[in-house]
Amino acid sequence: MSAIFGFVHLDKQPASPSRLEQMDAALAHHGQDGGGLWTQAAIGLGQRQMCFTPQDRWERQPSISGDGQRVLVADARLDNRRELLAAGHWPATLADSELILRAYEKWGEDCVDHLIGFFAFALWDGHAGRLLVARSPIAAPGLVYFSTPQTFAFATAPSGLHALGIVPRRINEEKLADMLVQSPASPTATLYQDIHRLPTGHCLSLGSEELRTRRYWWPDAQREIRFHRDEEYVAAFNELLERVTADSLRSLTSVGLMLSGGLDSSALAATAASQLLAKGERLTAYTEVPRPGFDGPVVAGRYADETPLVRAIADMHENLDLYLICTQGRSFLDELEPIFFHLETPFRNTTNRLWIQTIFEQARSQGNRVVLDGSQGNLTISWKGSGVLPGLVGAGRWGEALRVARASGSPWRALIGQGILPLLPKPLWQTVEWLRGKAEASSAQPWRLWSPILPDFAAAQRVEERAKTAQHDFHYRESRDSWTLRSQALTSQDFGFYASAWRSLYGVDSRSPLADVRLAEFCLALPEAQFLYKGEARSLVRRAMAGRLPGPVLTNRRRGMQAADWHESLTSARSQLLAAVDSLQESSLARHALDLPRMRRLVNEWPTTGWNTPQVMHEYYTLLGRGLTVGHFLRWFEGASPKAGV
Repeated sequence: MSAIFGFVHLDKQPASPSRLEQMDAALAHHGQDGGGLWTQAAIGLGQRQMCFTPQDRWERQPSISGDGQRVLVADARLDNRRELLAAGHWPATLADSELILRAYEKWGEDCVDHLIGFFAFALWDGHAGRLLVARSPIAAPGLVYFSTPQTFAFATAPSGLHALGIVPRRINEEKLADMLVQSPASPTATLYQDIHRLPTGHCLSLGSEELRTRRYWWPDAQREIRFHRDEEYVAAFNELLERVTADSLRSLTSVGLMLSGGLDSSALAATAASQLLAKGERLTAYTEVPRPGFDGPVVAGRYADETPLVRAIADMHENLDLYLICTQGRSFLDELEPIFFHLETPFRNTTNRLWIQTIFEQARSQGNRVVLDGSQGNLTISWKGSGVLPGLVGAGRWGEALRVARASGSPWRALIGQGILPLLPKPLWQTVEWLRGKAEASSAQPWRLWSPILPDFAAAQRVEERAKTAQHDFHYRESRDSWTLRSQALTSQDFGFYASAWRSLYGVDSRSPLADVRLAEFCLALPEAQFLYKGEARSLVRRAMAGRLPGPVLTNRRRGMQAADWHESLTSARSQLLAAVDSLQESSLARHALDLPRMRRLVNEWPTTGWNTPQVMHEYYTLLGRGLTVGHFLRWFEGASPKAGV
């Protein structure tokens, strides 16, 4: 695993080794275990290495073909090594980068269809005079690029491109506005002007005259998996989960896991713990908890403390070591500069950043350089089956719909809320939601409730118009087409830049097995009714984990609330918050983009109750936290010499 970078001078200007060295120096913190550089004619490629798997120790990059005509740099962990080695009759001692190079020699650009894992690579083919750049589907290391008629350059992070001296370091105001209102209207843009993101599941091909980007992976909407018996779905699911988990455990060190009482991480914990037990190894689990004795208000349907559930999981698995992580006494404004330096963008969920970083700090101190998490599991293994009732109601199968709704325990609520509301025309849906007291649903501009954006800036950047063009609905209405909803989420949500930042900042590899492309394709191809089986939401994983997880975990219908004591932390840091808002007046970018008067008013008019109500959650949990984080990122960006630190 590593950082990769490079450039091609399309005007045939000779590649400057010094420019490649500048990129290398800018990205050195992404790989402290060595690296390599290669230049020839107008091409320069480089990588920085960080070792996490046994095969990483074999890496000697750039990888060069026997005839010297093909050169590759890769940030890769291949999870289907077994199948690739068999397909090419290649030796098992090949490093993952060498395996990608061999795959290209066998299949050409179609090699991306044969690779499974977490990867980003760039390959120069001297025979074809072409550069191929690719990222794995769903989850992939970060990769951005810059392109002009004279030069194409790529890197794991924007700082690698800025080091070239030809890429201006300017904020992309359109992307900043979209980020502040959570709009996907500019999917390939980054916060940096003229720097673009290569989406996951895409590859880029650059020849002498054209740059072509194509999506090479998209889930097959026509694929259906059908078994004769319900038990066969569970057996096939368990078999695949075992394989995916085993592939994610490939590590030079012991392995950790972010554990909650939810079904995703707990299913992963049960599977990983069993596999490690068979090898005489242990699994370290880290769970975020509020301060001891916390009994403050939480959102309806949520619970504050995961401790009883995760302890029950630990009691069931003898080789699972549980650590409870509490961040009492720390503020989300603490230690911002290090994450800005390594991530190069604001952290999206401000209240979660501290406990996530604390877990990585703990893992590093214990020698666990690999940490698993349950990200994307709610779209794959624990999908709730929300497409069942709209499908039955839309088809006029009311009797069957009512039987399914009855099994949920709240028949009329399920039938109306899950089966009928998604089918109503939007104006009628908004009226119903208004009658139910949901202000955000009935608002013409719901983003104004929770976004810190300055209204004039939003208007200047045309956030509404561009979101409409992108067919984005700020009301986040439940979709009747659950397959498309899940597919779009899996292909658009890109957490790879966070994984690259955690490796750089802590030397810990964050892995998301439940985002594995094989698991995603399998779950998307299953009948929706397997997820809402006999009226029970998330039924597939519940049935699969029967006897492997404690009863209270399997029967729990509530969701844990991460950072449940967030309002206490904010209250104790109120003077710090006010000083932070005032300091943003010194930033021309913050004044230009953020509604600082509204943020100051929120701090001055501090609520004493209602921390679990929608209005207070919108304004303090989301708006104030995001506004301060983005504002301080903009101040950091304007700084002349940002520092790394840890």
